Amino acid sequence: MNQESNNLVENIEVYVPMGMFGARKDYLLEAMIRAIAEYHSKDEGEWSDKYGTAVDNCVFSMRPYCWCESEDCRWCGEEGAPNFHHKPSDFKVWWYKYIGRGMQYNKELTAIECAEILSECLKIRDN
Repeated sequence: MNQESNNLVENIEVYVPMGMFGARKDYLLEAMIRAIAEYHSKDEGEWSDKYGTAVDNCVFSMRPYCWCESEDCRWCGEEGAPNFHHKPSDFKVWWYKYIGRGMQYNKELTAIECAEILSECLKIRDN
């Protein structure tokens, strides 16, 4: 190959199927939160498995991303309340706009802990 043909390829984009390099830890957590949101949703049109749903009971609280940007809002203001809070374990998750995007949490969970939280959250049913 001569020098001129080497300069033809400057930018290469490689598209890799999701999961090709192994599972991300967030996938299990994201699937868990989506399942809880969908199970507890009271409105079929709210896209709960994408954005979350409003729930507050003795086991957990969940709230979709808040857009109000008010200083005195629990979620947008200084308090920065989590979008998901499993109360018995004090596990908290925050996301930006939809579940999985810019997701942050206060501690790492094992797969077994995720399963236990999922089970607890699906056992309780708000009417």
